Amino acid sequence: MVGIVIVSHSKNLAIGVQELAQQMTPQTVPIAVAGGVDDPEHPIGTDAIKVYEAIYEVYSEDGVLVLMDLGSALLSAETALDLLPAEMCERIILCAAPLVEGAMSAVVQAAVDGTLEQVAQEALGALAMKEAQLGEYVAGVGAVKTAVTPVTSAQKLTLMVYNRLGLHARPAARFVTTANRFNATMQLRKGSKVANAKSINQVATLGVRQGDEIIILADGPDAAAALTAIQSLADDNFGDHDDDATGPLVPKAVTPLAEGELGGIPASPGIAIGPAALYRPRLPDVEARAITNTDAEWQRLQTAVAAAKLEISSIHQQAVRQMGSAEAAIFEAHLLFLQDPDLIDAAHDVIMARAVNAEAAWQQVVTNMAATYRALDDAYMQARAADVLDVGQRVLAQMMGVERPSLDFEQPAILVATDLTPSDTARMNPDKVLGICTELGGATSHSAILARALGIPAIVGAGNALAALREGQMLALDGAQGRIWVDPDYDTQAELQAQRQVWLGEQLRAKEVGQQPAVTQDGHAVEIVANIGGPMDTRIALEYGAEGVGLFRTEFMFLGRETAPTEEEQYQAYRQVVRDMGKRPLVIRTLDVGGDKPLPYFQREPESNPFLGWRGIRFCLDHPEIFKPQLRAILRASVDAAGTPANVKMMFPMIGSVAELRAAKAALANVQAELQAEGKLFDPQMEVGVMIEVPSAVTVADQLAAEADFFSIGTNDLTQYAMAADRGNARVADLADALQPAVLRLIQQTVTAGHAAGIWVGICGELAGNATAVPVLIGLGLDELSMSAPAVPDVKEAIRRLQLADAQRIAAAVLQLESAQAVKAYLLSL
Repeated sequence: MVGIVIVSHSKNLAIGVQELAQQMTPQTVPIAVAGGVDDPEHPIGTDAIKVYEAIYEVYSEDGVLVLMDLGSALLSAETALDLLPAEMCERIILCAAPLVEGAMSAVVQAAVDGTLEQVAQEALGALAMKEAQLGEYVAGVGAVKTAVTPVTSAQKLTLMVYNRLGLHARPAARFVTTANRFNATMQLRKGSKVANAKSINQVATLGVRQGDEIIILADGPDAAAALTAIQSLADDNFGDHDDDATGPLVPKAVTPLAEGELGGIPASPGIAIGPAALYRPRLPDVEARAITNTDAEWQRLQTAVAAAKLEISSIHQQAVRQMGSAEAAIFEAHLLFLQDPDLIDAAHDVIMARAVNAEAAWQQVVTNMAATYRALDDAYMQARAADVLDVGQRVLAQMMGVERPSLDFEQPAILVATDLTPSDTARMNPDKVLGICTELGGATSHSAILARALGIPAIVGAGNALAALREGQMLALDGAQGRIWVDPDYDTQAELQAQRQVWLGEQLRAKEVGQQPAVTQDGHAVEIVANIGGPMDTRIALEYGAEGVGLFRTEFMFLGRETAPTEEEQYQAYRQVVRDMGKRPLVIRTLDVGGDKPLPYFQREPESNPFLGWRGIRFCLDHPEIFKPQLRAILRASVDAAGTPANVKMMFPMIGSVAELRAAKAALANVQAELQAEGKLFDPQMEVGVMIEVPSAVTVADQLAAEADFFSIGTNDLTQYAMAADRGNARVADLADALQPAVLRLIQQTVTAGHAAGIWVGICGELAGNATAVPVLIGLGLDELSMSAPAVPDVKEAIRRLQLADAQRIAAAVLQLESAQAVKAYLLSL
């Protein structure tokens, strides 16, 4: 297969082009990059040696195609050829094709085993469709180009638009996406107005409303197929399934929340009333600067746009899982904004004609495009200007230093955010957060888990409506009902305040109850401990009656920073928790990144399903420079200054095989030997356990038990892996339920294997904090339950109402049921 080398002045741009190209085909095409120079202060440039090494990396008898940007990239590529053997040079082509489009086209041709000459020819023709799409135009510098390629001898399709809001952002995005699947030149006409059917901004700003007749013209070999696809899209109401596409042209009746109310997913119970504190990273003011290297500025903008596309794609995927494809479609429109050649080329013109910095050029064309939307006479389309500005801000954020607002508020407030990452929550002062509202997230998202752990009322998944809130605007929320009141009136505030006082009183009583031991009526004791995400959580855990920590998530130390934490930083954080816990048990989980928790300072290959990829112990074993300092810090934190052991235990995440556990233990043994040689103190008898969250670990639990000191079952991941159901996807929420009999049987198998080997077995997933599930968990024989702190009192109370024999009978009964719904119904009937 032909190999491809991408040569660019910018390393980030080269990697971005490589990622885009790799997504063009499911086939693996050898692609190497040679981007930038190894000078941290001046990284923009090219290096012939890097080009030479990249060619060697992908070379085969089929040949290598080299794609370059401008200037020294060509000189570096030519120099690299001078260094290579003559027989290799005969199978290398330096191609004049455009870097991005050429790479994407070349990969497709290489994937079907095209010859080197065919791959080169395909790359050289990559601009044909864009040229046909843009055509000739006359426009002022910085104005978005709106001229449309004339369509002659075209086939025609006439449609009536029934969508309640016309071709607004989402249906326009679907229209443009469909049109771009074909090579035909296509126009969209509404009366005397004409738009390029492959431009999101031209289609959206054409102002197509409900009841309008539109004409689509297509010219080219696949014109008929293109019009058939558009007809099918129109028959599907352009994907707007919540509109009435066949009835009279009137809005469909809906039942909204009361005026001034918003709805979301209940995440953490309780009432909160207070001013909104908007967590929105701020951009510095954009200042226009004269520049001399316009090519470098253009490269910077292209790199930023590529990075923003990846960011929006990630958000889109998360939104699809959490809100469904219909609600997430707005992010498809955002992607099309960034793919619109009108917008990108206008920014290019400003940079080249006025020799200004990329930030100023981009802000100018985005502002112009937003003004175009605001000038429309349709209120809905006027509101789309906010979408354009939002996309523009994402690109600017890639080029400018973004200031992250403080999460330690001067006065208590309700935190409002798009979503919260572990690094965000590590910076939060829970004493100043009255409640939490997020646009994204589900009941098991990080934001929801954090809120429950801290006992903070929270609503997640409230959608884009939160974007309209103002800083300091008065809010009230009910975390149990999933309701948010915006600017509540006096009577509403008074009623909610009374409910809040009742809730606070219940919290105080719960903390008192939580201090009592968890012992069944016939004397069977169960250890009840808490999950924590950092040192700030220990006080709350103890207040609610936790008898220790069953899961200390250490990711807070690694996320939201530019470099990995040092051994000393980690040691101090772990020691703080050890001091707070005293002689209580403390289970520290080693780093579990990947999936939804990537490290920002690690370049990673894109993974189609990161939850099934390079995460947890797999990542740590491959990166001893990350793993080893953490192991050293945990070991050192296991004793006090005099060498007296605390009650620290270590747990490895995502263990799927005995080989992985042995490799992790070997790394630990090496670190212990190093510390001993250095004369540093640690607890040599510290227990080392395994987190059971992969079905394969259950099937070999007997073998793992022979190597481990304890098991802790992570039911969140175990459920989604066992049921093949993403726990953030509302469409499969009934499957992604830890009370599924299949999951309960996996728990039973794990407990049986652990006890047969003489080790204790705990559970640290969300199921542990479900008081209704307590009889099942106790009956299955679990020795320890670890949960969010506010769940401790209810779980302890549920245990004190039980007799062990009754719990065992209940557990045996639910294992024979057929669904999670049946299990819940049975438990609620007791």
